[in-house]
Amino acid sequence: MNENRVGYLEHEGVMITEVNSVISSTPPGIFVDATYGYGSHFRNIEQNFPDLDLLAFDRDIEVLNNSYSNIINLKFSQISNYFIDNNIDSISGILYDFGVSSHQLDNHLRGFSYSNDGPLDMRMNQNDDTNAYDVVNSFEEYKIADILFQNSGEKNSRRIAKDIVSSRPIESTQELVNVIKSSIGKQNPKYISQTIKRCFQSFRIYVNDELNEIQESLNQIKNFVKSNGVIVCLTYHSLEDKIVKRIFNELTTSCYCDVSIPVCTCKNEQLYVYGKKKKIYPSDLEISKNPRASSATLRYVIKL
Repeated sequence: MNENRVGYLEHEGVMITEVNSVISSTPPGIFVDATYGYGSHFRNIEQNFPDLDLLAFDRDIEVLNNSYSNIINLKFSQISNYFIDNNIDSISGILYDFGVSSHQLDNHLRGFSYSNDGPLDMRMNQNDDTNAYDVVNSFEEYKIADILFQNSGEKNSRRIAKDIVSSRPIESTQELVNVIKSSIGKQNPKYISQTIKRCFQSFRIYVNDELNEIQESLNQIKNFVKSNGVIVCLTYHSLEDKIVKRIFNELTTSCYCDVSIPVCTCKNEQLYVYGKKKKIYPSDLEISKNPRASSATLRYVIKL
């Protein structure tokens, strides 16, 4: 058992009640937990929906080493290939809980947190080749600036990138925090904190190719869900949510023709419909118990 096992103890998943409501009419069959993490969503579904046969995935190798459940170590974009390789033709639904899990944030050795000093890592799977240290210490200035701007809209991206390059080598998360602070100068403490958060988010998204993983997986998985099955997504920032929203809008659209054309010629096939609500937010009570849930948005669609 890994010495970090303590970080994997029982933990309440985000929007458990809302997830239960969304999947309550899901037909029997295989239901996929695409982000096992602590296993809180997995255990909840297992206990409350006996007609669903659960299949769990997680790209974080530490999750496998610290779990009592059977978990498949694959990225989002590899899940559909697993189905093909294992002759799985259809599933009843899939749950994606995007973003960084608490056990990754709380373990300073993973390098996700800017609050505690640790190595510049940020890999969701520590067997992956590229880590944050490589990006910060070897990428060209313009590339670092692009990463900061494209993945968070950081308006000081060019200045911060220039200061990162001139401060190399940067060995730890705290050293990176200090460079960012120095780069933006004296500011409101809240603004400084938000800037650091945006920068760390940007590097993390790049290192793990998070946005492409979401897009590829959703576009692949849509064809495996059976009638009345669901795709459920929990997002935690606008970039994730925009991708999910766009793809869900495409899946629920019946026609792309100009409204002035009397007869449809696009031949588009609508695959899904929205549920009762297009998006759902955590309750005030949940946010009071778990502040990290405050940025969560739940979206889901149902297969026709």
